[in-house]
Amino acid sequence: MEKLVSNEEIENKAKELVQAIKDDDKYKEYINLREKLKDNKDIMSKMQEVKRLQKEYVKGAYLDKEIETKLNSLLKELEQNSLYQEYLAKEKEINKILNNINEGLNIIFNKLLNESNN
Repeated sequence: MEKLVSNEEIENKAKELVQAIKDDDKYKEYINLREKLKDNKDIMSKMQEVKRLQKEYVKGAYLDKEIETKLNSLLKELEQNSLYQEYLAKEKEINKILNNINEGLNIIFNKLLNESNN
């Protein structure tokens, strides 16, 4: 079977795609928000505590009501913070874009594979 493109060509195209994502204003906004979030010690502390409690809660097979209460309380506090809300919304938007890219690539690859099998 003839090689359609070289690994180097694939890598170059992948780098172009990554750069296009990085150059997108929505991605830049997301990175900016992430940096602001990292600079906010109160939010970061709460986020780290949420992660810690989530791990404990999972280890306890979701049965520890005390951990669940603490977790819910911390999440409510975080959700009331406008920076955190904005970050989550932007993260959701970026993930949607990345999923769309992934789905688009899968469709293209499937079409190419089906064409080559005919």
